[in-house]
Amino acid sequence: MKRAISLLLTLLLVLALVGCGGAKTKDVDVAALAAELAEKVKFESNEMRKLSADDLTNYMEVPEGAKVAFYMGEGMTMEEIIAVQCANEKDAAALKTAMETLLANQIDSARPYKPESVPRLENPALIQKGACVVLCVTDDVDTAEQIIKGYLG
Repeated sequence: MKRAISLLLTLLLVLALVGCGGAKTKDVDVAALAAELAEKVKFESNEMRKLSADDLTNYMEVPEGAKVAFYMGEGMTMEEIIAVQCANEKDAAALKTAMETLLANQIDSARPYKPESVPRLENPALIQKGACVVLCVTDDVDTAEQIIKGYLG
């Protein structure tokens, strides 16, 4: 009887460890997330243009194997949506840092030529959860953050 109980407890322990170790980061449909942001968030730009992942690499390095959705406002509004599902949290953290650097560079560029865009660049919706990072540069930050949190949990 003791042997059966010991075997059962060992089996339960193994199953618990496998269950914890097998935890996977949540996959997010970044294309749907970015499309919803483009549709429901208020932007100064009349249209948010969908661009390719390759277009984003002109602004920052994107981790290998990442799924990317990228939109940019028309004209000089300095509005954008970048949603990226990375392979892991380490890549996502590095990408978030790259986004912060991009924003700092955009602020420096906008200050002399487009000073009215600086506040939205200084206070964007920028959220990383797990292996996903989302940036939405808009004056409608509250709406953007609600949508992003709805996808990321």
